[in-house]
Amino acid sequence: MADLKTRYLNLELKSPVILGSSPMTGSLDNLKRAEDNGAGAVVLRSLFEELITDEARITVDSASGFMPFSDAANFLEGASRDYFLNQYLKLVQDAKKSLSIPVIPSICCNTHGAWVEYAKRFEACGADAIELNYYILASDSRITGQQVEKMYQNLIKAARKAVSIPLAIKIGRQFSSLSNMIHVFERLGVDGIVLFNRFVRADIDLESLKISPGMVLGSKADYSETLRWIALMAAETKVDFAASTGIHDSDTVIKMLIAGAKCAQLTSAVYNEGFEVIGRYNNAIEQFMDKHHFSSLNDFIGILAQERISQPEEWERAQYMRVQSK
Repeated sequence: MADLKTRYLNLELKSPVILGSSPMTGSLDNLKRAEDNGAGAVVLRSLFEELITDEARITVDSASGFMPFSDAANFLEGASRDYFLNQYLKLVQDAKKSLSIPVIPSICCNTHGAWVEYAKRFEACGADAIELNYYILASDSRITGQQVEKMYQNLIKAARKAVSIPLAIKIGRQFSSLSNMIHVFERLGVDGIVLFNRFVRADIDLESLKISPGMVLGSKADYSETLRWIALMAAETKVDFAASTGIHDSDTVIKMLIAGAKCAQLTSAVYNEGFEVIGRYNNAIEQFMDKHHFSSLNDFIGILAQERISQPEEWERAQYMRVQSK
């Protein structure tokens, strides 16, 4: 029988199919459903610093008529922030008590101090690893690309110093040299890299003439760049790669593993097809392995990574050459 176990962030996973961070992973019931359907791990809903801050301010504003003193307002805002953070910490603790698979909190903050504070508290609650979900929109023309890269590096240094559990960073493609940054992240102590993150895109509502959130769910067409970059980097570094964008069928999961990923994170596929899709993907991976006589994932993870094929330039030139041949 095919063995689906894999190692990601130095954690043993019973399956390479894990449930990625999304609103779905914000409840214990959904986390249990993911495990029951064969997920190898769960990444909790991202803790957004801005959301905690906004909720705390709303609480203060709603009580402003009863608090004429600024000290009272500051106390209430701090207490409200603690309340929302404690709710998330309780989810981490409850998940660790109820699940047998790794539990990975996700942090999405905009100040380094908050990142470090939250990371420490997650580790104290028993989290198996931490996923840093970081994205900088360099809309200020005074900020250079080097400064943006330095922000990432400072964040990782602070987080790595603060906690001893494995760290993964979930990033986008907006780097002038993504390959260089991946090597920098490795040197700074990152254990895993998730490619790639997706954020709500801004759009315009033509009826209200206001800015509105754009499409959140991804599509299968999004997977090609994830596949390419995992194949380019998996055999060059010792960090573990998780595929995150464009995972909409079992074939794509298998391709990511062949390219060098240790696991694939599902979000949109579970939204569209339900938690049962996790089990279907696991069954499809087993069938693929039986067909090709692979007894374990290690038999084929990374076999087509760039460093391991006879014509490594194919991963860099394949798309261009295909277009030229039409």
